[in-house]
Amino acid sequence: MLSRTAENLYWLGRHLERADNLARLADVNVQASTELLATDGEEGSQTWDAVIATIGARETFDTACAENPALTPVDFVIYSLKYPQSLRSTISAARTMAREIREYLSREVFEEINRLYLTASRAATDERSLRTLYANVKRSVAAILGLFDNTVLLTEGREWFRCGLFLERADMTSRIIDAKYYILLPSAEHVGGPVDRYQWMAVLRSASALEAFRKRHRGSVTGPRVADLLMFDRGFPRSLVFCLQALRRHFERATDETPDARSVRAARVIALLELDLRAANSANVIRSGLHEFLDEFQIRLQDFDRALMEDIFQAHITADLPDGPTA
Repeated sequence: MLSRTAENLYWLGRHLERADNLARLADVNVQASTELLATDGEEGSQTWDAVIATIGARETFDTACAENPALTPVDFVIYSLKYPQSLRSTISAARTMAREIREYLSREVFEEINRLYLTASRAATDERSLRTLYANVKRSVAAILGLFDNTVLLTEGREWFRCGLFLERADMTSRIIDAKYYILLPSAEHVGGPVDRYQWMAVLRSASALEAFRKRHRGSVTGPRVADLLMFDRGFPRSLVFCLQALRRHFERATDETPDARSVRAARVIALLELDLRAANSANVIRSGLHEFLDEFQIRLQDFDRALMEDIFQAHITADLPDGPTA
């Protein structure tokens, strides 16, 4: 497979997973802003700040607001085509990738991606329409993933698609946890209180993990329990350890015929990161500093992504030239 095609499949997986995550974050935010605003206007107005911080767009948003004071968080996160990580931009990028690799996708997958693009492009801006948009995005992405596994040839391309999906999922799950610990909670005095418990439930909903949490724990929702599920539960498909295991597995299959010189750096990064995560536990991580742990985790994921780009997707093929004629 051409490296350009592999890269496009990898980014198709990332864009679709990112769109799904953005829809989940925004949908939970609508509920949070409505409920918290009824009791505390300031808290309700800050929920979009948490979303912007979670996707790592604080500086970009501040710059955009300086240029356009009328810009709202909803316009920026959902509708803006100037910001490449907004929901609409992400879905547009996924469709562009799908068009470039059309021959590697089934007709059903391509049509569903195109349907998702048209849905996002035509969405109205009122709150009711937004809730419908979020539901449609989540449903469409789930359909695309199912169709991809059941209608597309299980070749190297499928493995690169899955690599992108699980890397993006691991990154977003870590950001969701980090945003709660580092951003959302107003002060230490709120720990264990109603606001704290409500926000941890919002974190679980953002990761589609509330039902899984209730099946794992019969007690109250607490930070350590939520962190343990979202980071170390090997049976939950959105936990960090599950995502890394899947990412390593799909990467090894994708690079089965790739020369070691091109794949070894990325293989080393992901193997060491998975081993370090499996050796940790929630109690020790929280005690030593959860924010620092997650920050390093995200940096190492970026190192893996960089190794893919530099050594595999964008690497220049070199070969020994034959000796010229001698005098």
